[in-house]
Amino acid sequence: MPQRKVSVINHYAFPPGSGGITRNFDMFSRLRGWQPHFYAANINHTSGEQMTVDDPRYTLVPIPQYKGNGVKRVLGWIAFAAGAGARALVRPADVIFASSPQILAPAAGMVVAGLRRKPFVVEVRDLWPESLVSGGALKEGSALHKVLQGLEKTIYAHARQIVVVTKGWEDHFRELGINVDKVTVVPNGADLAEYEVHESREDLRKEFGIEGFTAVFSGTHANYVGLDLIVDAARRLPDVNFLLVGAGARKQWAIDEVKKLGLTNVTFHDQVPKSELVRILSACDVGLHTVSPQSVFDKGMSPNKLYDYMAAGLAVVSNAKVPIRDVISDDEVGACVDPTELVAGIERVRDADEATMKRWHDRARELMTNKYSLQASVDKLETVLEKALYR
Repeated sequence: MPQRKVSVINHYAFPPGSGGITRNFDMFSRLRGWQPHFYAANINHTSGEQMTVDDPRYTLVPIPQYKGNGVKRVLGWIAFAAGAGARALVRPADVIFASSPQILAPAAGMVVAGLRRKPFVVEVRDLWPESLVSGGALKEGSALHKVLQGLEKTIYAHARQIVVVTKGWEDHFRELGINVDKVTVVPNGADLAEYEVHESREDLRKEFGIEGFTAVFSGTHANYVGLDLIVDAARRLPDVNFLLVGAGARKQWAIDEVKKLGLTNVTFHDQVPKSELVRILSACDVGLHTVSPQSVFDKGMSPNKLYDYMAAGLAVVSNAKVPIRDVISDDEVGACVDPTELVAGIERVRDADEATMKRWHDRARELMTNKYSLQASVDKLETVLEKALYR
């Protein structure tokens, strides 16, 4: 039987080795019987650098270079939607799959699917425009908000299948009049084989200059990730070392704040490819998942970094106790606390005895093997595509 083709439209579908989120590539490249082609922007959102790729499965769509969240970023959304849509319109495909954020990418996928008379699947990784309202970037009830809400509802209504990353968003779809029977949770996950390191922990700590009890944060340094909470924790916990790995619009603020406060227990590391990140995580003691308090998060989250930490054998501290309730619970693989209790959570993990740490590590490995393995998510994704194709 010939492989079926799926076009994957995602502004942020970073190719492997780029140092960004590679969810779509990781999953679609493992599908059986499906041949994916990815449409992504040619600018790495977190670093701002222009990307290149040799993989013939990728088409990088040119967009304007930008910094921060200004007009050029919005123009980039428009340029990507138009460019990806035009390219996908002429490439053979059995299913059109489009992912958010940003919302114009799924809009482009919907249009392409309609013109080509092909099944359309939308992946919702962020509830736009609600996330924009919650983050203060958009006024609720404004003309633009109403337009984006209408676009959101139209996208969901035209999709044969809807993929979400976590439970808890069902009421949101019901409020929009969308049949939740076509919603499938395909959580983020990890392949434990990719987290095996050959060097000893001592050698890795020496290589990366990691000493003492070290809490690591990896990911986009954006407004919503609570970097101010991490800097405050570093100020209040001088005996804990903090390593922040990644790039983003908020990183320079964090660097300047650490310098202003004279903190000597915070180190910043550039964004690195996944293989290098695994080695860095393996040299640390605890992984930090932090968010700024926003009401939209309480509907549920499935953050990639949690799975990275657990797969790398780290205990976890998260200040998103409610948002990640369907992923992990407090004292299951570390400390899950309320938004303002990050310091207390870090202290609990720092002071945990050997038996407790072993219990957390064993449970994390069990979860990553049985519940959050990448292959389990791939299997769910394959079922979604089959449903869309043979509705």
